[in-house]
Amino acid sequence: MHDLMNYCKMTVREFGRNPGLRIPVDSLKYFSAWRKFQARGRNSVDDQMPWMAFSAIDQLDKIIRPDMSIFEYGSGGSTLFWASRVKQVISIEHDRRWFEKMQQELVNRRIDNVTYLLREAEDDPNFSKKDYRNPDDYISSDSNYTGQHFEAYVKTLEEYPDGSFDIIVVDGRARPSCIKHAQARLKKGGYLIVDNSERKYYLAPFSFHPEQWQIRNFGGPIPYLRHHSDTTFLMLRTDLSTKTPSR
Repeated sequence: MHDLMNYCKMTVREFGRNPGLRIPVDSLKYFSAWRKFQARGRNSVDDQMPWMAFSAIDQLDKIIRPDMSIFEYGSGGSTLFWASRVKQVISIEHDRRWFEKMQQELVNRRIDNVTYLLREAEDDPNFSKKDYRNPDDYISSDSNYTGQHFEAYVKTLEEYPDGSFDIIVVDGRARPSCIKHAQARLKKGGYLIVDNSERKYYLAPFSFHPEQWQIRNFGGPIPYLRHHSDTTFLMLRTDLSTKTPSR
C-alpha cells in the first residue's frame, strides 16, 4: 500500500508537469514493473537495463535491430542492454572509477562488441565565462565538475564519419554539446535519443524541423527510482538531402 500511495503521488506530480503525455495510462501499465525494480539490491547493471522510463524502454525494443551500430554518451546497464541486441556499441564514459567497474563487467561477461572509452573532464581556465546551456561551451551543470570542460569527451564522436550510427544516446555530461555533435553522425532513419529531456535546456538551443525530424516524447516511471522522467526520440527522416538541422 505504501508503494502504491507513493506511486500515485508521483504520477499526479508528473501529469501536472507534463499533461500532454500518456502519464495516467502508462502509470497503470507500468506499476507492477516499477514495483519489481524497487526491490532492495536491484540495479541497472545486474539487470542489463537502460535507466530510462519504461515507456522509452518499450520503444527501444520496437526499433532495435541486430545489425545496428550504437554510440552512447554515458555507460552502465544500458551498455549491456545494447551489447546483447546490436552489432556494435561505442560507449564513452567520463568517470574513471565507473569506467573501471564497467570494463571489468564487460570482461567478466565476455562481451566483445563494445568499444569502451574513457574521456575524463579537463581543467578549463575560462570556465567562469561559460554557460552549461550553450552547446559550444562543453561544460556541465554538475557542481562536481566546476572549473572543467568535456570537449574531448564530446568530440570523441567526431572520430567517426558522418552517418555512422543507427542510434546515438545522449545520457552523460555536457548534453547540449553532445546533441550538437551527434546530429551529423546519424544515419538517415537513425535515432538521436536524449534522456532526462524534461530538463528543457538540453534541446532548447536547437530547431528540429518537422520536415527533417520525427520527434516523440516518452515519459513516466523509471526502474529503481521514485520519480518520473522523460526521454525524447528524434528520428532523422530518410528523404533528406542534408543531415544537420539549422540552429
